[in-house]
Amino acid sequence: MAVEPRVLQRDDLLRAATSAGFSTMTERRLEDFRHDGLMPRPVRVGNDGRRPVWVYPPGSDHRLVRLLRWREHTQDTDVLRVVLWIEGFPFALDAVRASATAVMDNLSHDLEQLLQTEASRQGLDPAADRDTVVGAVAATMAAMRGKNALPRPIRVPAGERATAVAHLLQIFVLGTQPALAESEAETIEKVLGVSPGRRQRMEGTEPWLAGPASLLVGAADFVSLPRMTEALADATEAEWEEARSLAAPFFLQLPVFTRAVAAMTGKKNFAGMGGHTELDSEPLFAVLLIAFVLGARRADWYGNVEALTDSLASWPALVGEMKQVLDMPQHELDHNLVGHGPEMQARTQRIIQVLLDGELDPGPRSVR
Repeated sequence: MAVEPRVLQRDDLLRAATSAGFSTMTERRLEDFRHDGLMPRPVRVGNDGRRPVWVYPPGSDHRLVRLLRWREHTQDTDVLRVVLWIEGFPFALDAVRASATAVMDNLSHDLEQLLQTEASRQGLDPAADRDTVVGAVAATMAAMRGKNALPRPIRVPAGERATAVAHLLQIFVLGTQPALAESEAETIEKVLGVSPGRRQRMEGTEPWLAGPASLLVGAADFVSLPRMTEALADATEAEWEEARSLAAPFFLQLPVFTRAVAAMTGKKNFAGMGGHTELDSEPLFAVLLIAFVLGARRADWYGNVEALTDSLASWPALVGEMKQVLDMPQHELDHNLVGHGPEMQARTQRIIQVLLDGELDPGPRSVR
């Protein structure tokens, strides 16, 4: 027998937010969310005496909690609209398309301004001296330390690191295809942290990273900012909906998988997958992944995208099975581990810990 969805009123949404830890949530803020199009508007269904009764669509309480959770990581309305849409909440596709396009345009503008500023600082022509300007920006980015610095998963000499970052800017920001020696492309893989994927492997599988490293240059055809922006503009409604079904596992399940791999192996960057662990804590990646999938559709990589998302389809069920361990009495767990070596026991304890910490749940962790 089908269960009727619970009628949700304003106070139900506010209580859901408070129960999730957002004690400062107010009616005024809910009104602001409705005005921004991030929350649905209630519908009048009758009166309670002289008082009108307004109700929200089913699931609005969950939507509000997710919105508040994502707002801990960004307050950009356009980014929030796209990330909630990827999570499956209903939005008009025209609004999602406009938001994604605005985010990509702003990102391109900011990066272009960065190059313009550097060119002005050095007295260079931003167009004629573009390679020199890119090299200077890359050197600064490569040398940065602290919170906003680029990750350093694998040690690379400073000069080689700066050159690799310059090539990455040329490929992924400008959409150009620099002539790279294979050794330079291999250095880029180290800077990205993916090079262990050529030698480390999960049990029963081959290394996922194969072929010449220089093939990376060809990715400019569909994953550079100019090409991805074009893909957003050209895609049909059907392609957008298909892109959502493919981008969602990338954004929400691939990070869970990589965190589980890190727990099982005890290595943060096993097989070069460590760069994906925080993917679902940066909402901007939701927009980039939609653009990436739409861009890949126009290239020979689309089959690879589908294959990867298919491989992630069973992951939520596997995590659910893992969570059953949390309900097991300690003495029973200890009994089941008797006879297993210390490596297996340590692996089990690491998995239990990440389950308790919520690291195998998709989506952002609270920053509080």
